[in-house]
Amino acid sequence: MRIHVLETTITCLAERPYSDVSVSAIAAEAGVSRGGMQYHFPTRLALLQGAVEHLHARRLQQFQADIMARPADVDLIGHIVDTHWRHLHERDFRAYQELVLAARSEPELATLLTTRYGAFLRAWHEIARETFGWDHTDPSVARAGNIAHYLLEGMAYGRMGGQLSAADTTDLIDYVKDVMRIAHSEARQS
Repeated sequence: MRIHVLETTITCLAERPYSDVSVSAIAAEAGVSRGGMQYHFPTRLALLQGAVEHLHARRLQQFQADIMARPADVDLIGHIVDTHWRHLHERDFRAYQELVLAARSEPELATLLTTRYGAFLRAWHEIARETFGWDHTDPSVARAGNIAHYLLEGMAYGRMGGQLSAADTTDLIDYVKDVMRIAHSEARQS
């Protein structure tokens, strides 16, 4: 039941404004009693923490699966960027976007997201280091990763809001791939 409630919470966050995603609304959508919700998640913040941890765990699993699913004839960096871009348009990221936006006016949620995101990034960096030698401790590699990560996420917001054209999107994705390839190549040569 816990996973069902978390999945329902994520769906609600992806499909509704944060202000409409109350514990009561989630319980009703999940078909769970208020007492059942409180058994697993005694507070709204505990529910949101569970949802964030669930989202992060799934994103890390997807990242590993995406790396392993890369066809042998496909460039690794291009594959990683393309699959990340695809995930930024899926339900999980829309839910996470809603939480990030809501955190601007909810300090407890902001603190939750900041601490959980730090742990997520450390795990992501470890997977990247182990699987394809992405050394985030190298300043140029870290900068390239940040450019890629935050440019892609910003582009997702821009595409969602209709502010970024398809042509500009393609151009920027190619730029992200170039930045990452150069940094990865230079780091491996040194």
